[in-house]
Amino acid sequence: MDFMLKKVETAEEIAALCQVAKEVWHLTYDPLLPPGQVDYMVEKFQSPPAVREQMEQENYQYYLLWEGGVPGGFVGFSPRYQGREEMFLSKVYLLPAFRGQGAVKRVLSLVEEEARGQGLASIRLTVNKENHHAAEVYRHYGFETVESVVTDIGHGYVMDDYIMVKKI
Repeated sequence: MDFMLKKVETAEEIAALCQVAKEVWHLTYDPLLPPGQVDYMVEKFQSPPAVREQMEQENYQYYLLWEGGVPGGFVGFSPRYQGREEMFLSKVYLLPAFRGQGAVKRVLSLVEEEARGQGLASIRLTVNKENHHAAEVYRHYGFETVESVVTDIGHGYVMDDYIMVKKI
């Protein structure tokens, strides 16, 4: 596939990102999480107001992955998130048609370039402990598990994740 990565800047691009997020999150997490948690998380983390707030107040950058004028995935990252001297890779999500086509390699290359440009020597991410495929993909690209965390996200829900780090 001939992908194009475009930085998210407009309300329309944020809406497209959020639509992709909703679809991918349900496909990925409905089998792994309790009923209701995916809808709660999408609203809390990937609704247009949440994305705008992350971009404006938490230094997040989002890029949509396009092919043939259709958005099929996105990446979100933040340098020095929460004061850490590293790049926080918050989200990499792809619709099924975009998987296995080199999109992850392209997206991770962008994040590494951005990290290097910021003078950062590592990339940190969280991955759901039950999302074995995603964890394996990250390991393939040089990430190592460094910690296990459970984070309360409200309404009786938690995120049960591994923290993975890649030195660059």
